[in-house]
Amino acid sequence: MQKVEEIYQGTVLPLPPEERLQLASLILSGLTGQEKQEKLSAVELIGSFPRGRGFRNAEDVDAYLREERDSWER
Repeated sequence: MQKVEEIYQGTVLPLPPEERLQLASLILSGLTGQEKQEKLSAVELIGSFPRGRGFRNAEDVDAYLREERDSWER
């Protein structure tokens, strides 16, 4: 039986990056029991994110990041 590292080096690593990502997604889906993958549009994906940090504009984002950075220095 091949070791995981050998399988990765010989089979996975030669794949193009897009196919490696697809493989990783399939493996994770299998581990979480979500074998059936649903394809989401970008809008649906964004809509699926947890609410609560909705920014109205770039200034809101800048203000939030500034507050976060300031909290690191305390």
